[in-house]
Amino acid sequence: MTMIARPSSSLRRQRGLTLTELMISVVIGLLVVSALIVVYLGSRAAYRNSESLARVQETGRFAVDFIVQDSRMSSYMGCRSRNLIIDDETLINITANPQANFSGVADGVFGFENGTGWTNPTTITRVAGDVLTLRRGTGMNVGILSNSNPVARTVTLRHNAIGLRNNDLAVLSNCERALVFRVTNTPALTGIGDYPTVLEYKATGAGASGAAGNDTRDVPTFNLGSRAEVLRFVEVSYFVGQNAAGRPSLFRAAGGAVEELVDNVEDMDIVYGVDTTLPDRDGIIDVHLRADQMTAANWSRVVSARISLLVVGPEERLTTARQTYAFGESGGIAGTDGDGLPNTFQAPADGRLRHVFTTTISLRNRVL
Repeated sequence: MTMIARPSSSLRRQRGLTLTELMISVVIGLLVVSALIVVYLGSRAAYRNSESLARVQETGRFAVDFIVQDSRMSSYMGCRSRNLIIDDETLINITANPQANFSGVADGVFGFENGTGWTNPTTITRVAGDVLTLRRGTGMNVGILSNSNPVARTVTLRHNAIGLRNNDLAVLSNCERALVFRVTNTPALTGIGDYPTVLEYKATGAGASGAAGNDTRDVPTFNLGSRAEVLRFVEVSYFVGQNAAGRPSLFRAAGGAVEELVDNVEDMDIVYGVDTTLPDRDGIIDVHLRADQMTAANWSRVVSARISLLVVGPEERLTTARQTYAFGESGGIAGTDGDGLPNTFQAPADGRLRHVFTTTISLRNRVL
């Protein structure tokens, strides 16, 4: 009979220790993996927060920069921008069918509290906040080659690198007066250089039907020797609308076109610094008013605008707290923002990061 040797007690003890060590190793491994998972999740959360905050900062910076650039140059019409008014005929607005709403520096800035009274020229749905409308000459100034011809109602530019087309609004100005007119011919587009280009501002000829144009009143001659030049005239509106993805964005409407500037802008609140000193202005802000508190006379006395933008991050579920954000808090503005709500915004429970960007803009063509 074959005898099977039994393992010695020392060998049994050795195998038992190996199994124990294996179990301990498994436990240690699980602890290490768990720690790594915790570190990974924490790092990922920190990265998401940092990335979302960076996007909020970037969006806010770009949004503010866009509005600041246009606002500072509101009412700009060339050499004599500050003193152009229809009453003394230093400004002559002959646009017709339709007429451009501009009678001088007083019409350079206009606001609509919570969009009330604003006619949306676009198909984009406005979703929140105030609306800011600015009117000004923009782009490159182009000199003229000869005195304007008020009989033929033409002016010859050195070139048309600014891209004026039929039905565009333009400004012919010097240091004495300015003429706002609608282009009624179809000028050729050129580069910068000596490319004489004739602009016509007749009673008809503009637009798809040719019915748009200018009125027939007498206009003065603009002399070459008085720094006469032509620039494009635009009306620009900033508003918060809904983009194709269903998110709130800052939009800019100008010249019948609309462009989305930056997304994830949820609200815009504007108050205007008004110089109420009578009979003459002293250039010092006496009161801050919302658009719905302004009178017709106040708009001509606006010297600054304080704009607050509420920007939201792209990432959800980063925080569980519902924050309340104040607009214009640096100025301690109280009351309501015109839509029946206080100057605060109660964020929804979506866990997104939000921040209010506030800037005060001096309107260069209004200050003394």
